[in-house]
Amino acid sequence: MDPTLKNLIVLCPDEMRGDCLGANGLNPDIRTPALDALARRGVNLSRHFASFAKCVPARISLMTGRYCHTDGFRTIYQNLPAEQPDVLSTLLGRGYQAALFGKNHCWENILEASHTPPELAPGQRGLRIDHHSWTNGFRDIFDHSKHTLAPSAEARQRCELDQPLTAQTPYRGDFDAMWCDEAYTQQAIRFLREVRDKDRPFFLQVNLESPHPPYAAPEPWYSMYDPQAIALFPHDLPAGAPLSLRKQRELRTGMDADEDLLRKMQAVYYGMISQMDARMGRIITALDAEGLWDSSIVLLWSDHGDFAGQYGLPEKWDTTFADCLLHVPCVLAGGGLPAGRTVRALTDHTDLAPTLLGLLGLQPHWHIHGHDLGPLLRGQATIARDAVFADGGHEVEMRRRMNFEKADGKQRTYRECPEAMARAKMVRTERYKLVMRETGDHELYDLAQDRWELHNRWADPVLGPVRAELMERLIHWCLLTDTDRPHQHTVGA
Repeated sequence: MDPTLKNLIVLCPDEMRGDCLGANGLNPDIRTPALDALARRGVNLSRHFASFAKCVPARISLMTGRYCHTDGFRTIYQNLPAEQPDVLSTLLGRGYQAALFGKNHCWENILEASHTPPELAPGQRGLRIDHHSWTNGFRDIFDHSKHTLAPSAEARQRCELDQPLTAQTPYRGDFDAMWCDEAYTQQAIRFLREVRDKDRPFFLQVNLESPHPPYAAPEPWYSMYDPQAIALFPHDLPAGAPLSLRKQRELRTGMDADEDLLRKMQAVYYGMISQMDARMGRIITALDAEGLWDSSIVLLWSDHGDFAGQYGLPEKWDTTFADCLLHVPCVLAGGGLPAGRTVRALTDHTDLAPTLLGLLGLQPHWHIHGHDLGPLLRGQATIARDAVFADGGHEVEMRRRMNFEKADGKQRTYRECPEAMARAKMVRTERYKLVMRETGDHELYDLAQDRWELHNRWADPVLGPVRAELMERLIHWCLLTDTDRPHQHTVGA
């Protein structure tokens, strides 16, 4: 075993907006003291963007360094096959101990994505993970948290009597709807303190549920933010809004969405973030207490963001590319990295795999789309790329096959308006954002004048040259990242 290999720790809140990390300086209302302290100890990539606005494809992109469309990832039901190389398989091949706490949402057969133990045949990839939330030594923590923290039937009934429970309805704060996050936090701390093999480097990923909807938090987090006092996200749809936004608003919250509900949604989303911040802080404290800071690379990262009331909407949508869904927190710290550095250059998820492997002294042995950000982190470069890209949506035939028996929320929009999920791609530069859809309904925003993306200027002749340039860039990106599969092993290609 190479004694110089560093540990890798990935801390992943689910669905956290980039403007909701205090260290990014975009939101004076939010309180994230633990994660802000982490940013001060490392390098804050303050303008980092997701490559897909859905959990599983985004997490796969982190681990492979490849754009989702290249390998056909576009739903939450597709996980990374065992034969496809990624960061984790590279570390396993170098003898790393591996632990994953929280839902999977990335790897095939590593464990079930639900809260039940996996059933795997001998030799399947999942058995190579040493520990997860339902293996011996950790299942007891999960069961105890479920028994002591999960909402009782009586608590849920009280909430239901007060208001119907939907993805966009903030829960009353008389129980912890995200009780499993406490289990995952305790599991990570137990691993660090008691279980890890001190003679091996380790990979630890902690996937917390918060701040993913439903918007729910116990006290004091539920009431931490006054809905009437916080600066609100804009609730109006953009002028020239695409079909996907219009249909979500019509079918999910209504065109005349209740203003008080939207205010409460944002406030409770903030409370969930502050509760998650406290839990992440406990994990970082345990890491320090074990003397692991200098021998570990820590990545704080979120898969994608959340509307949280912006445009009058909850959650996210695959073919919406607003910054509220694609701009996410990203901090790299520990392991000899500079402290207190903020990088404002554009970066995206595909940059993280080559960067993490580079920081660990390893090299990827597969084709990666992203850039190794090592020089940027150390101040030896000022830019790695001048545009970021994302894609989403489904092909015509897949949209025809969609069939949701329980058509609530997002599923109702899928069923009643499949075209809202038409394939789409985005390019975002420092100033402009272009979105093109298979069905038309394109978008163009001048971000310097329109931070909240409220004025779609696709048809504006003044921006005609900008539109043409960005369309060419998007075509060039598609050509560079078209699929390279299946591999033609018989001819060595």
